[in-house]
Amino acid sequence: MKLVKVQRVAMLAISIGTSVLATSCSSGKVSQCADMIKVINQTVIDTKDTTQSGTNLDVQIVEKLVQVFTKANKDMSSVNLSDEKLKTYKSQFVAMYQGGTEINQQLIASLKERKSTKVQEGLRKSNNIFSPERDLATGLTQYCKIPEQK
Repeated sequence: MKLVKVQRVAMLAISIGTSVLATSCSSGKVSQCADMIKVINQTVIDTKDTTQSGTNLDVQIVEKLVQVFTKANKDMSSVNLSDEKLKTYKSQFVAMYQGGTEINQQLIASLKERKSTKVQEGLRKSNNIFSPERDLATGLTQYCKIPEQK
């Protein structure tokens, strides 16, 4: 009986401590940056893993990429931000992931229909939609290094 009370008190203390830490950390710029960067890094890893497992013209690979970008879009959309500049970066990443999803869905249809001109156009569009990724990530990283103004 005493052990059960100790466990309950310990669980309550852990819950309170966790919620206090989460509340105090989650609203800060550093935490918000970390949340965004986590999504970006995971998307890069997932994309790299997917593309290394086959060719860009393999329907199954492109279908997996659609899943990667759909998940990235969902994950980035769910990041809670209060910083206006971070919100701008977030919307740009969301737009890029959404565009990547749509373009790759079109690419799948073109591959299945064996329309080579549409496939080439889809590949070009896919490259274009992701061309700002490096600049966005660099800008985000630079912004996140600037100390938060209080």
